[in-house]
Amino acid sequence: MTGPGGDLPDDPTRPLRPVPADPPPPGGPPSSPDRASGGPSLTTRTARGFAWAFTGTVGQAVLQIGATVALARLLTPDEFGAAAAALLVVGLTQLVTQLGVAASLVHREHLDDRGVTAAFWFSVLVAAVFAAVLAVGSPVLSPLVGLPADSGLLPLLSVALLFAGAAATPLGLLQRDLRFRSMATVDLVAAGPALIGVSVALAAAGFGATALAYGEIAAAVAKCIGYLVLTRPRFRPEGPAASWARLRPLLGYGAGFSLAQLGNWFALNADKLVVANALGTGPLGVYGRAYNLLSEPANIIGGAADKALFPAMARVRDDGPRLRAAYVRSASLVALVTVPAAVLLCVLAPEVVHVLLGDQWDAVVPLVQLFALVLLPRTSYKISTSLTRATGAVYRAAWRQWLYAGYVVVLTVTGGLLWGLVGVAAGASLAIVIHFLVMLQFSARVSPGLMGAVLRMYLKHVPALVLTVAATWGVATLVRPLGIDLVTLAVAALAGGIATLGTLVVLRGRFAAELGVVRSLRGGGAPRGPRPAGSGPGPVVPTAPAGPAATAGPALPTGPAAPAAPVDDATVQLPAVGRGDAPRTVGTPADRR
Repeated sequence: MTGPGGDLPDDPTRPLRPVPADPPPPGGPPSSPDRASGGPSLTTRTARGFAWAFTGTVGQAVLQIGATVALARLLTPDEFGAAAAALLVVGLTQLVTQLGVAASLVHREHLDDRGVTAAFWFSVLVAAVFAAVLAVGSPVLSPLVGLPADSGLLPLLSVALLFAGAAATPLGLLQRDLRFRSMATVDLVAAGPALIGVSVALAAAGFGATALAYGEIAAAVAKCIGYLVLTRPRFRPEGPAASWARLRPLLGYGAGFSLAQLGNWFALNADKLVVANALGTGPLGVYGRAYNLLSEPANIIGGAADKALFPAMARVRDDGPRLRAAYVRSASLVALVTVPAAVLLCVLAPEVVHVLLGDQWDAVVPLVQLFALVLLPRTSYKISTSLTRATGAVYRAAWRQWLYAGYVVVLTVTGGLLWGLVGVAAGASLAIVIHFLVMLQFSARVSPGLMGAVLRMYLKHVPALVLTVAATWGVATLVRPLGIDLVTLAVAALAGGIATLGTLVVLRGRFAAELGVVRSLRGGGAPRGPRPAGSGPGPVVPTAPAGPAATAGPALPTGPAAPAAPVDDATVQLPAVGRGDAPRTVGTPADRR
């Protein structure tokens, strides 16, 4: 089945074919020699993109932790819950307004400035309409999430929705160009001085829940301005008929993507809706604090992987073996970071909560421990999401996301009726595990053997898991009698980290491929161009002439010592998405460092 306006059949099992490079501009020069032999490979650029995305999200998480420490002592659970309830409505509205435009820009093989302009003004127009609806309909919408009808939070947050719509298109362009370094800089500014600085300052001044709303507005403004400055899209639109003709292919893919995103939104927020409607904003504040302690590591690791993997996988979407290699290696790298984080959160939950939130938030501890148990599947299913988006299977993935939402609703309602907040958390955790397995099975259809390769990969992480649990739990048990939470947290976390790194060093032969990717971040992934005959030992690769024939599809190595491709990955070229219609290379030298 083909999605409306989509480029690819909506089926990841379709026959595979080589991915051609984009042709050079008519009458223009061929790909530059330095791009053909001197630029980094797609694997290296993806790894570095992940590193920058990871750095940005880590920076945001550090700032968020600082804000959490301050805000937990400035705001009550009711105020947290009121802001969280309003943000539920705004988050849903934002997904509807964007209609997957940013993802469509990344996925499209050919794109020009006029298509970008049409996408930009479409996003702005739709966001403005929904912002007005949100502001006017606040008396009706607020009670649906447990807020009073006269709450001013939704009209206030409608301003942030408008700026988010304007930022959607430049965000897609930055992801398409793999400019993660620039994105990380903007995101850190938005998270630090904007979101956190404004929220904490206004909370200290006694603004209550509206302090968080003003912080969201400041962050949306900072991202919008930063992304627009980096991409500088054209602002002069064509006529309505011409703009619609350019939008239709984007919206065909974007509609399926949005269906999947909406299903995922309901899956991730159905538990909060259950708590808000059944238990009130106070318990929602408690539940939200616990869930955020799970979502922060998941966003740091899984979110960064998704940002880097989606554009990279989109370039090799017709090559099953390379997609499989990218999937398995990415999942293993995610597990290397996620497993120790999950152990630390589960074992040291009392200390984490007391240090970050204070003793008045003890009700959060059992919820954090439950969520920590499913941190790995919660993070890893994002890789399956990246793969389904890259292969164009957005419509078939969409109903799986809605099925996930169904799991969450049934399991959280059942758990809440039986055990209250803890039951809701248990139901949400079980739904995460089920969805992870469903998405893994769906991803396995891309290439035979993916399921077995992923399961074998996870088995090699078991020794590190066992030793990390033993070290963290053992040291925490010895130190806790001192009664100093910060000391227990620091010492036990250090012991767990040493156990993890020690296991990795001892078993480094099992993780050669993962360590190879890490080495590429230090420059070890230097490009290897074609070697002329007689240049040295090893297989001789004929030198290809410059020009269209010299451009080959991007390569993701399928093993720790994969041979160099005849032509480097860096010859892949993206169509024009900036100022001017000539094709341009991916990113900028500064972003590729």
